[in-house]
Amino acid sequence: MADPDDRQAEEGGYVAQVMSVLATGLERAVLHWRGRDVTAGEFTDSVNGVAHKLRGLGVGAGSVVGILVAPNSPEMFYVRYAAHELGAAVCYLRSTNPGSSAEVLPLEAQLRILLDTSADVLYADDENAVRAKELAGLAPGGFQLAGLEDRGPEQVEEAEEFGVWDPQALAVIAFTSGSTGRPKGIRQPGRIWDSIVRTTMTAITEPDHARMLVTTPLSHTVGPMADAVLASGGTVFLHEEFDPSQTLRAIEEHRITRTLVATPHLYQLLDHDSIATTRLSSLRQLIYTGCAAAPARIAEAVSVFGFALVQGYGTTEGGRVTLLDPGDHQDARLLSTVGRPFPEVELKVCDPDSGQELAVGAAGEVWLRSPHVMDGYWADPELTAQVLRDGWYRTGDIGCLDEKGYLRLLDRIADVVKTQGVKVYPAVVEREILALPGVGQAAVYGVRDADNIERLNAAIVARPGARISPDDIRSRVAAALSVQHAPEVILLLDELPLNDSGKPDKRRLRSLGSAAA
Repeated sequence: MADPDDRQAEEGGYVAQVMSVLATGLERAVLHWRGRDVTAGEFTDSVNGVAHKLRGLGVGAGSVVGILVAPNSPEMFYVRYAAHELGAAVCYLRSTNPGSSAEVLPLEAQLRILLDTSADVLYADDENAVRAKELAGLAPGGFQLAGLEDRGPEQVEEAEEFGVWDPQALAVIAFTSGSTGRPKGIRQPGRIWDSIVRTTMTAITEPDHARMLVTTPLSHTVGPMADAVLASGGTVFLHEEFDPSQTLRAIEEHRITRTLVATPHLYQLLDHDSIATTRLSSLRQLIYTGCAAAPARIAEAVSVFGFALVQGYGTTEGGRVTLLDPGDHQDARLLSTVGRPFPEVELKVCDPDSGQELAVGAAGEVWLRSPHVMDGYWADPELTAQVLRDGWYRTGDIGCLDEKGYLRLLDRIADVVKTQGVKVYPAVVEREILALPGVGQAAVYGVRDADNIERLNAAIVARPGARISPDDIRSRVAAALSVQHAPEVILLLDELPLNDSGKPDKRRLRSLGSAAA
């Protein structure tokens, strides 16, 4: 017979599952934030207190709660958990990137998200109180404010019964990074979050308990992974943003067992001057994701991180797709791939125009089918119909499958550059540049000139102490690929601008490239 608490957790989804685990040890530290621990008791009281306040404002099934708090603060857990306990959905106004590297979205973009999603309540912390009141002033009567008074854990005198968790109901309106244009709202039902938490829990094998370091936005990929660690009895260490020095220090000091970084972040770790002296033995899983990795750089990472390395490929719309596991990393031939599909994922490669499935080895658009695929784009049925076809999601990525099911990605359809009559995949050029001595990071992209002719540009960050010649880069790329693949403009930067998802911010780079052309 199933344990009543297990049935309750299953019926209440991931939130009930986490809360039931927290209840078994209220004095245990479950979060670490800005130098202090948050106990399970504080966490539980805070979630219950926020739920009590939100329900008092009329939040329930069908409601949308906007969240505007400090990046990766504990309140990102509290408000999401509380909203989901009430059957409401959430959207985030800070850790969503409009295609620039600005830390905070512009006022107009935040207001647009609130209005587009018909948010009922905007929950803000003290650090964002001024902005929250400004937003409310621009939309009088449009939404209520919460969280600006009576802060901190709240003891609710009597146990309250909240709404029944519906895994098919809208849970999160996630926004894309905006790397190819205006951010798109994505409808994610609760079943997606539940599924990722459950499957992630099966991969947590630490003998004592997991200690996860979070440096990327909790509103995206790492969010349900952190929930899985909490549901497994582990501890989550929260950083507001990625910093290579602080990340390495935290891994050693807190004996971190798992973390997730963007691929460019992995390169920064490899190039940091303290990497050779940092104790990394506690790491059991270092997941890197976000953009295609350069085989030459990953080979270096294998020598440093060994069997902890895991590459994940996924999309906001389609969830997790493929995995290059630790064993795969030991085979140099596989480092040019993003691995094989997860068990619940079906993949096929199709002609982008006709939709016809292509033969093994042929390059085309990657289509996928899985339980993690979104319900559709928010308030955009036309775009939804374009990307969702008979249960399949069209990723917009160009790739090919080999006979063993490994996927090789070439680039985004939207990023392909046609120069001098030749289609160039910028990601292919990036990988070639990153294999050259002295190159630490690289981004390749197209820039249209005054005559509307697209020209290939590159932005490069040298490794510490290295000197790079643009002419040498061009000649080496031309020899390895073709003259058309050699970037016409090469920017040498001290730092590669990244968007909030950790990907190179190519919209910002295009503006720099236009100025340099």
